[in-house]
Amino acid sequence: MIIIGVESSAVAASAAVLKDGVIVSECYLNAGLTHSQTLMTLIDGALRNADIAVKDADAFAVAHGPGSFTGVRIGVSAVKGLCFPYDTPCFGVSTLEAMAYCADAEDCVICPVMDARCQQVYTALFRKKNGEIRRLTEDEPLRLEELAERLNAYEAPVMLIGDGTAVAFTFLSQKSDRIRRFSEIYRFQRASGVAMAAWNMYNKGITPCGGAELQPVYLRPSQAERELKKKNAEKEEKERTT
Repeated sequence: MIIIGVESSAVAASAAVLKDGVIVSECYLNAGLTHSQTLMTLIDGALRNADIAVKDADAFAVAHGPGSFTGVRIGVSAVKGLCFPYDTPCFGVSTLEAMAYCADAEDCVICPVMDARCQQVYTALFRKKNGEIRRLTEDEPLRLEELAERLNAYEAPVMLIGDGTAVAFTFLSQKSDRIRRFSEIYRFQRASGVAMAAWNMYNKGITPCGGAELQPVYLRPSQAERELKKKNAEKEEKERTT
């Protein structure tokens, strides 16, 4: 089983090739360049390094959200295009779940955090024990105060991972001495985690979708949508009072 994983949901972008549960190639870039410029080059590099062609893939996997609205769309669109020539199936993978598969720790609660700004993070909780990862909560945006309360329910050490780690650790470590964080080199989202999460989905019998059905998953409206809604509400209010 060959799965090609793609990750572009945040500032870093990467592509990875998995063969029968083993990551054999990964290309990663965190240089601040736009994913529209770099993602296809990263995918090509990962394939070349593994001596794999697009037609050899049994499935693609992509982090379909949450994350940057533009970054998620770029990744999803790239995978849609790669699926089309050979009608290759694909797995849409939660960005947060993919991060849990990158976490090299045992007997802990893994807490992926992505900076959603305004003292909020996109997050979910996972339990890792004896090499197995079990989801505890669904993906959702939470204020850091809410996340701190949520974490109080667990006695195991809590490991933070993701691009929101810095801001979350500063706040959460003041509330509990069980909060830990991975070193910066392992902190960001990676395509290897996307591919491993998809491999787990495959082994659980979860059926991948076709490229046409693959869609981004957003946990809240974009800023443009929020501003438009606010503008329309203000317009309606003005019309009612004139």
